[in-house]
Amino acid sequence: MTAINSYITMKKAEVSRSDMIAAINDMNNYGLDFVDALTLQTMKRNNINEIYTNDRDFDHVKWIRRVWK
Repeated sequence: MTAINSYITMKKAEVSRSDMIAAINDMNNYGLDFVDALTLQTMKRNNINEIYTNDRDFDHVKWIRRVWK
């Protein structure tokens, strides 16, 4: 927890019921699991189009730039 708290630019993102419902649609549209689809919804809501991950599933989403390929 100390390591996570050391990132001063990191913000906690709230997840709503509507995010969860939209995530289910994204699971079908992009072939994502629920956690990835919920991450996608959070990114949409916060106008984020870049993600730092090795998870190749995000490559199916054209508007996302995946870093750490």
